[in-house]
Amino acid sequence: MLDLTGANETDVREEVAAPMLKLLGYARGTNCDIAREPTLSYERHFLGRKKQTDPPLRGRADYILSVVGVARWVLEIKGPSEPIDIDAIEQAISYAKHPEISASYAVVLNGREVTVHHASQRSIDVPLLQFQVTDVNSLAEKIGALLSPASIRRDCSPPMLDVARPLATGLRSNVDILRGDLTHHDLRWRANVPLLPEAVAGLDELRRRVQGLKVAVTGGSIGRDAASRIRAKLVWSLPHDQILQFALDKRLMDSEYIALAEVLSRDAEHPTVFDVVGMVEVRAGEPMFNIVSWTTEAAGIETKMSYAGSATGYLEDYEIKGSFESTYRCIYPAIPGLELEMEMEGSFRVELDRR
Repeated sequence: MLDLTGANETDVREEVAAPMLKLLGYARGTNCDIAREPTLSYERHFLGRKKQTDPPLRGRADYILSVVGVARWVLEIKGPSEPIDIDAIEQAISYAKHPEISASYAVVLNGREVTVHHASQRSIDVPLLQFQVTDVNSLAEKIGALLSPASIRRDCSPPMLDVARPLATGLRSNVDILRGDLTHHDLRWRANVPLLPEAVAGLDELRRRVQGLKVAVTGGSIGRDAASRIRAKLVWSLPHDQILQFALDKRLMDSEYIALAEVLSRDAEHPTVFDVVGMVEVRAGEPMFNIVSWTTEAAGIETKMSYAGSATGYLEDYEIKGSFESTYRCIYPAIPGLELEMEMEGSFRVELDRR
């Protein structure tokens, strides 16, 4: 608990406000700037044209915090013995609304309590935030949900002008993928020549392990390219670091799923189809993660694998869900007559950003 016995407004500035702003990431002369008691060229309230009857502003704003190019907020400091009443809140809001400041938020802090109002609110309205201050760290953590530079950029950035064709009604032409998952239901394999018993056993065990395997989608995007085709790109959370490294080395994370449909379908009976194709080469001796033994092993033979897949889904609210199938064809330059083909199928869902 902060000990503010005998403290005054200056103490609140130095012991509470200044360290809080530092923890939030504000510093003078940066893109997250601090201006202390700025001078206004017209120190009166006004909306539109200035008039002699405009009432004067009381005092000066203690701090103006600016996230350059995005938004500002006003911080008014009071002594611990001064209550945060309607007059104090009104003073902060009046500065926030002043055209020379044009801040989004008005904050009042007396070291024991803090309130946050939007500049569009009245002083008698319920604050966006109001809580007792126990220590500077928790103060910065709580208030940062609204007023950290990242939060200001998130909530106050000007709206993006998007004139390209929407992906679907209610969506922009480009949206972020927030999260999702992909579940493998089955794997089938076949070879054009008989395989050794140990190879058959290994492929059968691979099939068993793949069934029910779920992979998390942690991000990505879906949007239109210059030709207005719809392209999707996913970011995966893979179950082992070695698998992730392999995917990065082989640029599997760069794979794009392309749909030729004009818009994303919201009709489960007539879904949108995305296609993906690619090629992966594995050199003999290259480290490979064996999902059957759950160990990293050296590839025993050079492999060239082509893959082709499709994801068929429809949009429900802000979620795309459906099924997928993929085919992997492997050839081995050292064994010219051998071809191995694997087919996988499963289901997926991805959640889109609503903004």
